[in-house]
Amino acid sequence: MGPFRTPIGRAPRFAALAACVMAVGGLSAATAAPACTPGAEACPVVLKMAPGATSIRASGSVSGERPDYYFTFEARAGQTLTIHIVGGNIKSGPGIPITFPNGGGGGVDVDTPFALPATGAYVILLHANTMSEGPFGRFELTLQVK
Repeated sequence: MGPFRTPIGRAPRFAALAACVMAVGGLSAATAAPACTPGAEACPVVLKMAPGATSIRASGSVSGERPDYYFTFEARAGQTLTIHIVGGNIKSGPGIPITFPNGGGGGVDVDTPFALPATGAYVILLHANTMSEGPFGRFELTLQVK
């Protein structure tokens, strides 16, 4: 019987964890790749609406160490996007930066309908307004797609 086998031949619950540790190849915590931080550019928070819903709320936080916060969502060409933000003193002019599925981009004005040009995954970047007083903190985003 191997080290990860139970008497009936099935791997115990910790076998998957052990396999992950072994897959890292024995790297120490100091040399292992950092975990993906939700909201980071490499790991945007995925906004997925419930079937039949037209809006979703999400929250995050910006700070001096982390002034940018990214979200991604799927939409179809011709749908209309509206973004509403409360708190966090997020920079909104000249528009919230958005990257289109084809790699192009633009700016979406807060509380102003914006026609989406393509079908696929969009990325929204929220940035702390560092030119204002008290630019950091928690925010709430409401994304509406119709």
